[in-house]
This record gives sequence, structure tokens and C-alpha cells, in this order.
Amino acid sequence: MGRSSKNTSSIASFALIGWAAAALIQRDTDISPQTTLNVDVCVIGGGAAGTYSAIKSKDLNKTVVVVEQQDRLGGHTKTFVDPGSNRSIELGVGELEDTPIVREWFARFKIPLYQYNFTIPGVTSEYVDFQTGQIATPKQGDLLGAWDAFQMQVAKYPFLDYSLNSVPFPVPADLLLPFGQFITKYNLQDAVPYLSLYAQGWGNFVTLPTLLAIKYFPPSFFSPTSLYSGGPGALAAKDNSLIYEKATKELGPNALLSSTVLSMDRSAADLVKITVQTPSGKKLICAKKLISAIPPLIDNLKGFDLNETEVPIFNKFQGHSWYVGLVNSSGVPDNVTLINYGTNNTKNFNLPVLPGVYDIFATMVPGLHYFLFGGNDSQPNFTQPQVETSLQDTLTRLRAKGSISGSSGATKALSIIDFSSHTPYEVFVSSDQIAKGFYNKLFALQGQRNTYWTGAAFVTHSSAAIWNYTDQLVTKMWSEGPGTTTL
Repeated sequence: MGRSSKNTSSIASFALIGWAAAALIQRDTDISPQTTLNVDVCVIGGGAAGTYSAIKSKDLNKTVVVVEQQDRLGGHTKTFVDPGSNRSIELGVGELEDTPIVREWFARFKIPLYQYNFTIPGVTSEYVDFQTGQIATPKQGDLLGAWDAFQMQVAKYPFLDYSLNSVPFPVPADLLLPFGQFITKYNLQDAVPYLSLYAQGWGNFVTLPTLLAIKYFPPSFFSPTSLYSGGPGALAAKDNSLIYEKATKELGPNALLSSTVLSMDRSAADLVKITVQTPSGKKLICAKKLISAIPPLIDNLKGFDLNETEVPIFNKFQGHSWYVGLVNSSGVPDNVTLINYGTNNTKNFNLPVLPGVYDIFATMVPGLHYFLFGGNDSQPNFTQPQVETSLQDTLTRLRAKGSISGSSGATKALSIIDFSSHTPYEVFVSSDQIAKGFYNKLFALQGQRNTYWTGAAFVTHSSAAIWNYTDQLVTKMWSEGPGTTTL
């Protein structure tokens, strides 16, 4: 799927008819009163935004039910606990910004936080071109100077510290540039190696609209207390999934895991009906309000009774793919992290060539490494076997060129211990759509049809930012009557 978006009335009408038909297929006549849940709010999605929405509403004395298609809450937070050492390895959200909302959220569940350590004692990083298998020598540039220049550019846009609803209209022209052009315009090339560490899962991020790229780096990112400005650092729990495990326990039977939305009816003035397929059968949820906390791609909203206003908005969204796996028998020494450097990818600042493996990281557990894999803009989705094959091919090239130090060069049987799909990731729209006021239209949906929307697509891929926005949204939602919530 490329970046061009089709926007014709015929497509919108076709999609609308399809969603209306899906909503009509499922009826609630075959659902008994025993399987009907009457609550104040139904939350679709149990990731960072959805779990926070549910617990925040519960703390405001509202009854709540969460519908989550996975068998756990947590979304992009996924933790592997090694049974031998009891050490945790994060296969998703690793560090958290040190902000009041983060500290308050973990304190709510009595989970201690610690300073996050980005390094492992004794581990060194080696740069290798994963395409050729050869050891790479990165260009030595003025990282600090470029980083200062980048900070100066970001400071022009204080609204980046808030939701995408705060973007002015018309949108500043520089924010509509492909990020690669923005980098070149302001001579920020030497900052790309550092920026790219945060852009994994963003596809070919130099083609992303600059607004969405630098939204991850708002002015607060450079505050004196921020880790990135030499401040005290980021935070993490011993196991970042603990907060979702405790939330699951607190929600009890009202956390509907491994469940999907079959149909929805939001036509009433003060009631939303959602028919859900759960492992134990169908349930009918009757709620006063609905919060959608899933990536708002049109394919993700099957079962929603989208109307003629919503479909033309949500069908503009596209997504990227990102996968994380934990492996042993890789042949990579325990004390080595491999960084992929695209030696020949000069047009894209020597970034890794995608689709492919970004990096292979050492862990605190001997024998285990975790790897990150991303798709490109034209091929956004991959199966686990496809990702595993790419990783195996990468390791074979590294061995053939002798780039894995300390290895015998013999091919070893790769073993995937854990695998997580974080797809869709970094949901985005084109610069053309942003220029036409897309986000004004998107946020105008808040409160319409008793429905509220939250998640990374409305802020950025930062747990702290998502929780902060969701906290304000839910608070305002319960303090206002029916209608539009401007936030």
C-alpha cells in the first residue's frame, strides 16, 4: 500500500454500504438477558489508551467494560520473563518519559518505577550492513550541532506538546514537507542516526510528513529535566506489563479478552449497543458512551456502524508494520548488539533498507537477543514466517562475511522464543490530507454519536503523551453532556 489515498464518493459510498450491511447482519434478538451488560461506557481496545480510559472512568465511579481482541491487555507493551533467571525483557514499550502522569498512573497500582538504563554493562554495539553482511563504518558528523539545530526547529512549534488537534490551520508549510526534505533543508543530516532509533516501525520515515515525524519530539522532549537533555532519565518498571495485569485483575469479568465487535448501533440519542463475540459466546453491551482506543484504520473498524461523515475520514488513514522477536542460537555473541547501517542507501541517509531487520540487541539473559523488523511503505504487512526468514537470511549473510565476531561461521538453527506483531503502527495520513484540514475533521468527531476516540493516531507513539491526552479526554467526557467534545 503506497502513500496515495483514494478519495472518491463512490469508494466512500461503497465502504459505507459495506459497514452498514455488517451492522445489520448481527442482531441482538438471539442474546439472552444473562449475556447483556449495561454499563456507563464501553471501551474498544485494551492498549495504553484503552486501559487508561477504562480505569480512569472506573475511578470516576462509572461502570465500564473493555473489549480487547488479544488475550491480554497491554497493546504495544509486551514483556517476556525468562523462566531461568526471572529477568524481564521488554518486546515493545521499554522506557517511559519521566512525567507526572506516568508516575501517578503507576502509583495508582502501587508499582514502583526505576531509572531506565539504556545500556547493558559489557555490551558493545557494532555497525553492520545487513544487506551485504559486511562491517560498516558510519560517517562521523556533528551530531551535537545537528541535534541543537533540530531542537531550534522544534521550538518554533510549541503546539507539538499537545494533541494533533492543536495544529494550526493553515498548517505551517515546513510541517507538510516529507521529513527527508525537512532534514536536508535545515542541514540536520548528522542527527538522523539518533532520530532513526525512535523511528523504527515508521516505514521509510523520511517520506513521512514532517508534522508526524517531529510530533514524537515536542519541545518538552528537550526540557532541562528530560533524559535527552542530560536530565535524570526515563523510567521503567521491573516489568512494564504489570500495570496491565493489575488493570485486568481490577476489571475482572468486564475485561472481555479474545473478543471482537460484531456490530454496533449508535443511532439512539443516549445509548450505544455493541454486539461482541467472546470466547463464551455473544454478548450485548448497552452503554451510555463508547470510547474507541484502537488504530482507526478502516479495516480495524469492521463492526462499527460508520456513517457518511466517519467513513471519508477513517479511510484516509494508512499504517506501518513493526515486529519484535526474541531469539536464541543466533550466533551473535552475548556481549554484542548489531546496528544495521545502510551503506549504499545514501539517498535515505544510510538508514536500513526496508523491509528488513532494523537491529539485533543483546539482553541481560545470556543466549537471548531481540530483533526489530519493519516493513516499507509499499509492503506494510508480514507473517511471522516471512519475518523469521528475513532474520535467518540476514544472519547467514553476516556469517558469510565474518561480521559476527566470535562466531564459528557455521549456520545455526534459529529458535524464536517469542514474537510480537505491533502492526498497524504509526498510523498516518498524507501531507495533502493534513493541508486540507484532516485533523480538524477528525477531532470534530469527538462526542458525536456518543463516541470518543483516543490513541497514538491522535497524539503520537508515546505512552506518556497518550495517557495525558486520554486523561483530559475522559475527564471532559464525563463533565459534559451529549455532543461534541473539543480537545
